Amino acid sequence: MVSGVAVSMPLRNVIFDLGGTLLHYHDPETPDPTRPFRRITLAGIDRVISFLQETGYDLPSDTTLYNRIEGHIREQWEANTKSLRSGTIEQALLSGLSGIGVSVEPEHWVQARWKFYSVIDGIVFPRVGLLETLRALHENGYQLGLLSNTYWAGDLHDKHLKDFGILAYLPTRLYSSNHSFVKPHPSIFCHILSMMGADADTAAYIGDRPDVDVAGAQAVGMKGILIRSPYRLERLPDGQPDAIISELPELIPALERLNHNEPQP
Repeated sequence: MVSGVAVSMPLRNVIFDLGGTLLHYHDPETPDPTRPFRRITLAGIDRVISFLQETGYDLPSDTTLYNRIEGHIREQWEANTKSLRSGTIEQALLSGLSGIGVSVEPEHWVQARWKFYSVIDGIVFPRVGLLETLRALHENGYQLGLLSNTYWAGDLHDKHLKDFGILAYLPTRLYSSNHSFVKPHPSIFCHILSMMGADADTAAYIGDRPDVDVAGAQAVGMKGILIRSPYRLERLPDGQPDAIISELPELIPALERLNHNEPQP
């Protein structure tokens, strides 16, 4: 505080969302854009069932098997979404299998889970300028982190970050699957700040959802920057984000304008 006027702290901590922000998780073959991951979920269930059958598990043969497991996954997802409680698709899968009388041994699940996740590898690709932007931020002295709502397991996403050569740029990562709540719950934003040893007023959060990412970050005192996604259908709000960018290379100029209190274009 100087002469009774609050002095804004420079932004030195940049925290990213994952899906839609750093990497696109997009299935071009989905028949229903309102349920973008249903096709790959069913394909993953099919691989899990095939593996379990090959391993010697006795699974029901009725035609409703897939629908019963998928329905359990959907029910848990909807319940978690309403409560902002975290959860994982693995918990739902195992519970769904248990509901049809199949109890999977832990050593078999270690293999089965990767059968499920292998389908996802085919629908992930980087956003424009991904590696160059993270490298430039690092070279400019920004501390980088990642905070993501993840219904899939964190080690799957770590694998994708490694595949695209960016894991080392994001040493601090928090996936909701390892936390009690999901965004926009304030506790998960506060947790990543604590992990980074950062104050909210020195941090910017970049995500592709106005409600979950931008509003959630702003609610705890961070700057919220929206990155447009070609795969999101909702209308962008007027004036809510601290900045709006179309692709990652626009991020550093946006941060510099925020640091100098300059208007965003």
